[in-house]
Amino acid sequence: MRIRNNVFYSLFFGLWVGVTVLGWGQTPNDARVQSQELQKVTSPSQDTRDAMGWPKEEEGDEFGSLVELKKTKNWFLMPYASAEGYWTSNVLLANSGEKGDSVFTETQGILAGYRFSSDWNISAGYSYQLFRYAENPLLDVDSHNANFSSSYQLPWDFQASVGLNGLWLDSPDQKAQVYRENNPYLTLTQTHYFLQDRLTWNYGYQFDKKWAHPIGYDRIEHSVFTGVSYSWLSNLTTQLGLRQNWQFYDFRPPEAPVNGRQEWVSSVVLQTVWQPLSFLQVTAYGLTVYDNSVNAAFDYKLANCGGNLRFFWRF
Repeated sequence: MRIRNNVFYSLFFGLWVGVTVLGWGQTPNDARVQSQELQKVTSPSQDTRDAMGWPKEEEGDEFGSLVELKKTKNWFLMPYASAEGYWTSNVLLANSGEKGDSVFTETQGILAGYRFSSDWNISAGYSYQLFRYAENPLLDVDSHNANFSSSYQLPWDFQASVGLNGLWLDSPDQKAQVYRENNPYLTLTQTHYFLQDRLTWNYGYQFDKKWAHPIGYDRIEHSVFTGVSYSWLSNLTTQLGLRQNWQFYDFRPPEAPVNGRQEWVSSVVLQTVWQPLSFLQVTAYGLTVYDNSVNAAFDYKLANCGGNLRFFWRF
């Protein structure tokens, strides 16, 4: 089985970290926003979702899908659902006195797409996620995500993608929206295959512009990433991924300590995905993150470990 491009983002499990309003922690709303950035490390990318809809007869599926090969179709429709449990070492995103917690997440979503040619496709989807904490229920949140994107396969195993992502965060207790953003983005990746396509190395760059409410979270983001994956069996894959994300927040008068804010987020993730059935994936993972903030909240680091069950049906 060949693993397609943009492997680093293709990690089928959720990530959520919380904060506190006291002590060394950050404000709840700020932590919710930062948690969504970290979730990119452990959420399937648009390219992964494309592969789940359009396996190539000569290549197979991308990491994270691991579905049986089928004849390529011009369209697909795929509902999916997942449940995940994980432990985090720093639920409050604090730079000292870290506290751990156990977290449960549940996701439902649907993805659809159309292929214009062997190189060009479009897709759109919506997902709903809930995050619940064992010891910090104040951090519970519901997330809505809508995405539209178009991808084009370039020569030399390059792929370019452009898209528009919408995000809404709601408080389950107050029944109120706490954050939203509109996010156009551009991604460019290249993939190399070795050892009869069992070993895959990829790297890439992504640009994001985020218009947010509250507007104090408007920002530009740059990300570079790389990953290596190895297929032990046709339905068993292990991957190591690294990602560096830079967030540059807009300056807004009057001058304040948060003006000139930057977040430099470094991530390393190791995961194994096993697909015992055509509609079921089982994932185990470990993740470490370090945030180096400038003119804003305290730096923090964390480690997460957990597992995920994912069910999907492709039409």
